[in-house]
Amino acid sequence: MKNILIIPNITKDTELSVSRAVARVLKDAGAFVFVEKKYSEGLSEVAEVIDSAGGRIELIVVIGGDGSVIDASVLAIKLDIPVIGVNLGNIGYLAEIETGELELLKRITEDDFRIEEKMLLTVELEENGGTLVSERLALNDVIISHESYVGLAELYLTDSHGATVKYRADGLILSTPVGSTAYSLSAGGPIVSHDIDSITATPICPHSFFNRSVIFNSTERLCLSNNGKEPLNITVDGRHFAALEAGMRCYVSTATKKFKMLTLGKNNMFSTLFGKMKRFENI
Repeated sequence: MKNILIIPNITKDTELSVSRAVARVLKDAGAFVFVEKKYSEGLSEVAEVIDSAGGRIELIVVIGGDGSVIDASVLAIKLDIPVIGVNLGNIGYLAEIETGELELLKRITEDDFRIEEKMLLTVELEENGGTLVSERLALNDVIISHESYVGLAELYLTDSHGATVKYRADGLILSTPVGSTAYSLSAGGPIVSHDIDSITATPICPHSFFNRSVIFNSTERLCLSNNGKEPLNITVDGRHFAALEAGMRCYVSTATKKFKMLTLGKNNMFSTLFGKMKRFENI
């Protein structure tokens, strides 16, 4: 790969020093480095401005943490190209490269890497006799909850065969395998291997004896109905999608598109997770 777009997180890389270092490593290895126009002033010596179509780009390098990778996923999915992250976050589970390992990026121009495809979730809302589909696909999760987190949500979760579970909780998380190590894990959900396509439903602070997560096959189309009296908030990877009004339903299922992550194969999923969690706990 030679044509590479760098997307910095300027709240973490305030002086763009890490972004410049990344660009220099890639340029020295023979890559053509691009940035969006809003970052061009600080990176003009090492990168060109990307054109509006972005047609030349083969890879996105994200400078930041997991949130930065998730934000960049929108463009990557649109262009159908992979992403690799340079970690400036606390844990940075989705960002493979640490700032002391930038020389590893040279392997990208030598085609010494592997592309992994991650499943995504899509959400559809039944509204006024029609269907509203989220433009954003979830790399981590779709969450249905009270916007203010005051009061209980009453939700029915129904699978493709008509089996229904009732939840009285602060909300419900529907996560991908990648998202199983995010909010779902904090809510007591299981860690799911990334190579097992599945949808995990995890209640948030449930007020019932049924407080376990359920792992569904990725072929399921799950229906969520709001059986309470107050509207609920639907978010996709932390971004507001729509309100689920009382009596309304939405559907969550596996998207046809995939998210591509470039990996240099330093570690497997579990060694990466446990290593970064251990480091975080020692901070």
